[in-house]
Parts: sequence; structure tokens; C-alpha cells
Amino acid sequence: MKMSFMEILNPKTWGTALARASSDAPTERKLEVYRQTTDAPRLVGTLSMDQDEFVFRYVAGYDREPISAFPSIGEEYRSKHLWPFFAVRIPPIEREDMQEKMSSRSLEKDQVIEILGLVARVSVSNPYEFRLEGD
Repeated sequence: MKMSFMEILNPKTWGTALARASSDAPTERKLEVYRQTTDAPRLVGTLSMDQDEFVFRYVAGYDREPISAFPSIGEEYRSKHLWPFFAVRIPPIEREDMQEKMSSRSLEKDQVIEILGLVARVSVSNPYEFRLEGD
């Protein structure tokens, strides 16, 4: 089956869907993004919500290789949709184990940052780790 370029770019084709920012979502904390290094994890940037947008910012003083999805270190990135860099780390919400985890932590599906920080912290496919601010 041949797919068009736009179909390939559609996250639903990957088996995931991009979360939309919601102004009705409960107050969320910031998600800190760390890069694993030989010494220790290094704080790269933060993901937060600002009204109805996701916001990614690099932390002051970060001067290493940028994340490919966010190529300009000095720029603030905003989107109504969660970027694939983050979205692919969230297992389908409909899965029974996800329902149990979310229920045990009283999480709603709109609490994307909390979900990323609690159930999608590490990945075997990239050197980044997600932590909720203050954890």
C-alpha cells in the first residue's frame, strides 16, 4: 500500500494521535526534559501549558546539540498540538494498563504533561528523559 507524504506525516498513521491543548485541562506542572550524558543527566528544556497551547523552551545556558524537533535553542516553540517528539511516548490511553495507572493517580486524559512525567519518563529509542518539575 502506497502512502502519500501527508499520510506519512499524519501521527494517526503511526498508531498514535497528537494531543490537543485544552484550556479546560486541570492545572499542570512543567515537564523537564533531560538528556543523558556520560556524567549525569543534563536539563535541556521544559514543556508547559500556556492557556490553550503547549510551550517548549530550552533552559538558559543550554548550549549543546538541540533537539531535532526544536532546532533553534533561543526560540520559544508554541503549538495547539503536542509535537510528535513527546506524543510518541504516550501509550494509547484506551489500554487497560494505562487506564489503571491514570485512575490510580487520578489523572484525566487532558493532563498530558502529567501523563508524560509519570508514565512516559524514559525511552529506549532516544537519550531523553522526562521528569515532572520538582520530582
